[in-house]
Amino acid sequence: MPLKFSIGGLLLDNPVLLAPLAGVTIPSLRLLFSRLGAGAVHTEMISCAGLLALERGQQRTRTGRMLSILDGEAPVIAQFFAGDVETLSAGVEVALRQQRGFAAVGINMACPMPKVLKKGAGSMLLERPGIAFEMVARLASLGLPVWPKIRKCPSTSPLSTESFCEGLLRSGAASVTVHGRTPAQRYEGSADASLPVRLAALFPGRICASGDIFTTERSAEYVEGGCVAVMLARGVIADPFLLPRTLAHLGLDTSPELLDPAPDRQTALLLEFGDSVCAEAGQRIAALMVKRLLSGMFRGQPGVGALRRTAAEVLSWEELRAMLEERETRVSPDIR
Repeated sequence: MPLKFSIGGLLLDNPVLLAPLAGVTIPSLRLLFSRLGAGAVHTEMISCAGLLALERGQQRTRTGRMLSILDGEAPVIAQFFAGDVETLSAGVEVALRQQRGFAAVGINMACPMPKVLKKGAGSMLLERPGIAFEMVARLASLGLPVWPKIRKCPSTSPLSTESFCEGLLRSGAASVTVHGRTPAQRYEGSADASLPVRLAALFPGRICASGDIFTTERSAEYVEGGCVAVMLARGVIADPFLLPRTLAHLGLDTSPELLDPAPDRQTALLLEFGDSVCAEAGQRIAALMVKRLLSGMFRGQPGVGALRRTAAEVLSWEELRAMLEERETRVSPDIR
């Protein structure tokens, strides 16, 4: 295996990446998955209109916090969205003035949610290929690799997914991440796992795969099918240690302690994560974020269901932290 992987204009330690997830891939969570071995991580989807409003003093500070990068994060790809070229370009320029640490810039052309579609952004760009291609060309001129993320083109789109990908790459995209659901599917049904593989054969070394990666075997299917990288999303929120297991399944270096983590190591990771979120966003958000990871972090351990139910009533990180520390003292000797 090579020491570094050439992926989308970057040299990365491995091709197993953390995908962008709205409201989830905050800096603290990206840092957690960097520690679990991610080759690169993505920001949340950042509104370029929000960045422009922030610069005018008309936007809340959360948009600005999305630009933060913590020490120890893997290379960070910032993902942006907008409904027109000028807003996208201006917003990204604001972001790059404020944060010079991004390794690449992404364009969201995949989000199927109405509040994004009504702005002409997200997967609405599949219906507007000319605008999508111009967006890529404009951002490519800024000097960083450009990583658009798309979905399977529906029958209403003027181009097939293959032709849309070709247009993005011709316009200057360093790679294209493909999610095998149509916008109408949203997050229901199954992703078309054959689509990224077919596209990888057409555009060697340029396609990243996304969608329904809940097993190490699915990642291997994508990589062995020619995809240059895989984007883990909901699968690693449900099971954080899927990431190091995927690295091992692909024959890549990973820490043995992450393949069979001791209970105290699992608890330590969760406590570090919660403390980081608390410092970043406060007690309430820290408690909410830790609760999202509880079941997956302690998967298979006795009493996890009861812990999750009890934690559901907790509103502050301080209280939840004390609960986790008490659990560690009580159950670790039995588990070991």
